[in-house]
Amino acid sequence: MALIRALLRTALAALPMSPHTIEDELGIGHGTLLRLLDGRMELKLRHMLQLCQLLKIHPRDLIERGLPNWKAVRRLDDWLPPDQRRAAQPVTLSEEVLQAIHTAVREEISHVGAASGGERQKSRRDR
Repeated sequence: MALIRALLRTALAALPMSPHTIEDELGIGHGTLLRLLDGRMELKLRHMLQLCQLLKIHPRDLIERGLPNWKAVRRLDDWLPPDQRRAAQPVTLSEEVLQAIHTAVREEISHVGAASGGERQKSRRDR
């Protein structure tokens, strides 16, 4: 847990926010952030999730970096019934959607390449 606290301390220091502002964003009292990060107060899951949300990172990033030597023999899916395993899997895009994305990207690239004098033509988004 000490490494997780240290990682959070470093990441939060990089935010363009004061500790008081961070505490206000989290809805915690002033001085609480320091106590959470130095170990005088228990860093609970809800705190970590709020901090990850504030940092705009996935909690997995924090946990994987904070517990690098954790050896897992199983995955959560090993414990779930088959119908829930499928529901927990990331959504895959259909071939049709992927093709539409590729087509849109190619069209945008060709519009940029066709611009005279190397200037970029304005797309519908830029107008």
